Amino acid sequence: MLKSIARTVARKVVDRAADLLPTMLDPRLRSQRMNLPAIDRAAHVLLGNPRVLVCVGSGLSAESGVPTFRGPGGIYSDEEIAHLTHVDTFESDREHMLTWYQERREQLHRIHPNPGHHALIGLSQTGDYTISTQNVDHLLEAASDAAGFRPRIYHLHGSLLSVRCHACDYQLEDLHLDLSKQPRCPECAGPLRPGVVWFGETLPEDALERSMELARNAQVCLILGTSGLVYPAAALPETARRHGATLIEVNPHLSALSDISDIVIRGKTGEVLPVLLRRVQDLNRG
Repeated sequence: MLKSIARTVARKVVDRAADLLPTMLDPRLRSQRMNLPAIDRAAHVLLGNPRVLVCVGSGLSAESGVPTFRGPGGIYSDEEIAHLTHVDTFESDREHMLTWYQERREQLHRIHPNPGHHALIGLSQTGDYTISTQNVDHLLEAASDAAGFRPRIYHLHGSLLSVRCHACDYQLEDLHLDLSKQPRCPECAGPLRPGVVWFGETLPEDALERSMELARNAQVCLILGTSGLVYPAAALPETARRHGATLIEVNPHLSALSDISDIVIRGKTGEVLPVLLRRVQDLNRG
């Protein structure tokens, strides 16, 4: 009896090792060997076309050269940046504020999606994925265009690509418009501004409501590179967990959401997500 049990256990260990061997031998993936057990667990959770809500923070774009907002080295620790991202500053220091935002808009010409963006779009093709991002860049859309596939993407904090009027509903997408020159709205002559959400403003109602509805119905919530400190965005994973979703966090640092996550993978999204995608693809091939 004991020999039979031992043989069964040994066979399972060998089968498991053989299952993981292709991933472990791939030189591109060796940096994640310590994360392989957690990545494997996450990959199994993501099988079977589950409903997945992806909550994206600034960590996803950090490897493309976009500074993180909070967390270690985050730009919000700079008092001047905190000043320039508050709605009241648009009235008190408009020229300085618009010049700073125009520099951020011009940066979009120089940044490109990193392996994390591409892998996330790859993952989204393996199930029913919706992405709710706090980032105001265009990198997810750029990665989608490169893949020829675009999942549902909601920008909770708006987008630097867009420009809108501060006084009326007029808006457009035009990266060539120079906000530092303080242009006026062609509809009402009101001041134009970047299409982002500033501190002191409410989030876009449609994007938030749709994201909350998805959080209540998600089977899996994938949390990528966010500190979990900014509400109401941070409430999405919490809502998903209350409604029975499995939470998977990918973050090189401890976050406010780590303790409630079922699976925690410590690493950069640009390094972890390609490994996770590879594992999901391997499992799907059976």
